[in-house]
Amino acid sequence: MKKPKITARTKYSNGGLNAKKTFDGVGSLEASAGGDQNYRSGNVTASRNIGGARVSASKFKDSMGNSSSNYSVEKQLKNRSSVSAHKSQNSTGASYNKQTKGGTNFRIGASRDARGALSASMSISKPL
Repeated sequence: MKKPKITARTKYSNGGLNAKKTFDGVGSLEASAGGDQNYRSGNVTASRNIGGARVSASKFKDSMGNSSSNYSVEKQLKNRSSVSAHKSQNSTGASYNKQTKGGTNFRIGASRDARGALSASMSISKPL
């Protein structure tokens, strides 16, 4: 088995740190932390390529007691299209995206929030 190529990136900005480690063809691990004397927050995201789909999980926490967990799956399909699904503490949803040869993007999605309310959306966009 071929050993995956590992690349790392670290960036500092405005009292914050962003670090990302990519395992070529397998996945990535990304972390960020920041804050000042009044507020601190951190986020960690892990992504992995499984069977042609990208699976991600993230965890956020801050000094005010807020926290969240998010999970998503995205699969690229033929003919410039993709499907995705996500789950968080506040909502669950799915979407389908299609890009034409001319660059026009079509997106349709549906989601359900934590109270059970269902919503649907559709968008069409074209680059200038």
